[in-house]
Amino acid sequence: MDVEKFKIWLAQRGCEILPPTNQYEILRFKGKETGVLYNTGRTNGRFTDEAIRAFRAGGKWNGAPIKTGRYPGYKKEKARLIERDGTCCFYCGNEMGDDITVEHLIALSCGGKNDLSNMVLAHQKCNQAVHNLPISEKVKVAIKNRINTK
Repeated sequence: MDVEKFKIWLAQRGCEILPPTNQYEILRFKGKETGVLYNTGRTNGRFTDEAIRAFRAGGKWNGAPIKTGRYPGYKKEKARLIERDGTCCFYCGNEMGDDITVEHLIALSCGGKNDLSNMVLAHQKCNQAVHNLPISEKVKVAIKNRINTK
């Protein structure tokens, strides 16, 4: 495995590359957990193994640090939503940046519950664009936006 390319891949996904803590480590990185790759080819566990598998397969990996962005409210909910739904905006389908917000599908002002079953992640701009639309209209916006980006 090309460790330098793996470092770049990790950094592109929001991980911090850390200095090794001893002569046996060839890579240490911080995502939602800390990963270590040793000079023997072994790792410190499941988290690092999953990252390596995703890197080799060119697949998605959900190990990046949890982003709370400029809107740090709902931190626990954001972590759970990322675990449940991934790191893409519900409305446009693009990767979340530092403008990650929690969107209530049925707005709280319209009687919606402040519960994970009523929440998705959205960019700030996408969230503002749908404001207090009914849920059926919000879903239509999401479908239309995703079709238009393909």
